[in-house]
Amino acid sequence: MKILMHNLSCLIKNRFVLFTASLVLFMGLNFWFNKSLLPSTDVKDLWFYSGIFMILFSILFIEPYYTSPKNVVTNTIPLLLLFLSIADDFQNKTLWLTLIIIVLSILVISIISMALHDENKSPDNWKNRFSEITKKLVVFVGRGKIIYSAVFLFFLYVNVTSKSLDKIFDSYFITIIVLWGLVLAIDPKELNSTFSFKKKKKNTEEVGVVFGVQSRKMFLVRLYEDRKFIKKFDVVRYRYSMQDSNDYVITGIVFDTYLLNQEKWAKVLQLGTIKVEVKESEKNVVYKISNKEEKEALIKELNINAFVGVIIRGSEIGKIKFEYSKKQDDLQEGDLLELKVGDKRLFYQVVGGVTEKEKLEGRNETGFIEGEAVQLGEWQNSKLSFQKFGWVPAINTPIFKADTSDISIQKFTHPEWELGIIPNTTLPSVINLKEAVSHHLALLGVTGSGKSYLAREIIKKLKENNTKIICIDFTGEWRKELSEEDLEDFSDINTAIDSNKISLIELASVSNTTQSLEETNKKLQEIFAYAKENENCKDICLVLEEAHTIVPETTFLGDYGDYSANKALVNKMSQIALQGRKYGVGLMVLAQRTANVSKTVLTQCNTIVCFQAFDETSFTFLSNYIGKDLVRALPNLKQYHAIVTGKAMRSNLPMIIDLERK
Repeated sequence: MKILMHNLSCLIKNRFVLFTASLVLFMGLNFWFNKSLLPSTDVKDLWFYSGIFMILFSILFIEPYYTSPKNVVTNTIPLLLLFLSIADDFQNKTLWLTLIIIVLSILVISIISMALHDENKSPDNWKNRFSEITKKLVVFVGRGKIIYSAVFLFFLYVNVTSKSLDKIFDSYFITIIVLWGLVLAIDPKELNSTFSFKKKKKNTEEVGVVFGVQSRKMFLVRLYEDRKFIKKFDVVRYRYSMQDSNDYVITGIVFDTYLLNQEKWAKVLQLGTIKVEVKESEKNVVYKISNKEEKEALIKELNINAFVGVIIRGSEIGKIKFEYSKKQDDLQEGDLLELKVGDKRLFYQVVGGVTEKEKLEGRNETGFIEGEAVQLGEWQNSKLSFQKFGWVPAINTPIFKADTSDISIQKFTHPEWELGIIPNTTLPSVINLKEAVSHHLALLGVTGSGKSYLAREIIKKLKENNTKIICIDFTGEWRKELSEEDLEDFSDINTAIDSNKISLIELASVSNTTQSLEETNKKLQEIFAYAKENENCKDICLVLEEAHTIVPETTFLGDYGDYSANKALVNKMSQIALQGRKYGVGLMVLAQRTANVSKTVLTQCNTIVCFQAFDETSFTFLSNYIGKDLVRALPNLKQYHAIVTGKAMRSNLPMIIDLERK
């Protein structure tokens, strides 16, 4: 019985069934009262019936979409032409002229409303305010239910009074009036255009309809007028009419919302699919997931809290650009991102971000943040490094903040050592200390950035593994930072080699800089000669603190006194230092600015750890090692964060790492 009643209700609410039934009813009534199925050819009869049918047609097929003065114009022009064409049939010219003036006024006001509206001015502008007021007026008066009712009632009156005033109270007149009232009672919002008897469950989670596709994963959705409560990161599901299988429903999030041409619409990003269980989901209709348990499960499954943004145009193999859109605004330079390309899990590191704007339609624009990240590649646990991926991810590929807790790092021992980790991950940056020393290591950065701290950490590890440390220091800082038990003053190379302590060379403060260079040169020659004569001696690491005082760039030698003599000394020390690696003597160069240090020495440092820097000379020099994208990140590096690259690093790709020890 319930099914029967439901099917009957569906039929009654079908606009085509209603129109057909109404047509049959009118013809039946006309035959009952006038003994003819069709109205007479009299003009008054024709327009009387035309009026009632225009009301019916307007309510059933036009009014649901009736929203602007344009629709009023399409209604009033035919009426104006109608009254002009039947002017000769009117005996009462005053009444005819009144009708012409009313219809013409509605038409003129509609045109004025459209003409005054100015998209380039605010809604508060007097033109737009007046346009809105007139729009509401003409849309109300000019709708089919109102304007065609006036036509119907007018011709009904003319039809009846032309015969006899007594006709107003007869059964035909009353029946027609009742029928007109029933037509007005039809609610167009309750009607449907389908003949399906399948009961549709009213779903309050419907929010809009897919009307376009930007890419394979980004869909454009026009939101329903009464469903504008949707916001960014809401979880949604939908079937798309062009998808391969109906067995699955697309799941995703609202990526962004826009107000465009007085309509609100959204971008919806696909993040996954789920097996269909609720079969009543209509194609292209987007449903907001409000059930708390289902929503929380999908947030976890789709990793929405770690969602960062999507790939945008301008991306390259080695560097991606992405539109930033994170639920919690906590992304920082150096953070690791991940995305999927097929079955590969690729990692990228954030190096920068700028504000950009996106053009929607015409002059409409919206702002967003464009992030940049360099490719590290696919993590290879067996090699403790990344493998580069040779192609570009597709536009609108989702990007997430990397979670590396599922990667189990294999153990490693000396000379491999964990220099640091990629910020906020468990992935180590591993350095081979033996190669770092033998092929020279440069630690660069401004005062307080962490280079001396890192140097002491490396020295402790080298000392534990039978490497002799000799530190040349003019600052006096090393004696303060290291305990006296670990230190010895360098006096003789043989004594220093036999001892397990850190040998410290501290030259007395002298006014003659040339003398400082000569003293340093003498010590270096002594160390080099010993290593050359004793090939089986332990490795030696020469630490050059404030390297610009020991091996300065030749352009600064004029400030040191005798330029020619000083240049000869620096060149000699540079050659000694560089040739020393053949005999197990390596350098650890510490400097604040690359501009002040001998480029002969710096260019031979095959491993570089660069902390925060600000000078253009350093940027120009370092861009050859770490690339222009990472160079731009140098001024913003945190304390104890550095960019590392070179021969001794397990991963030969430049990257930002966190060197802080917990």
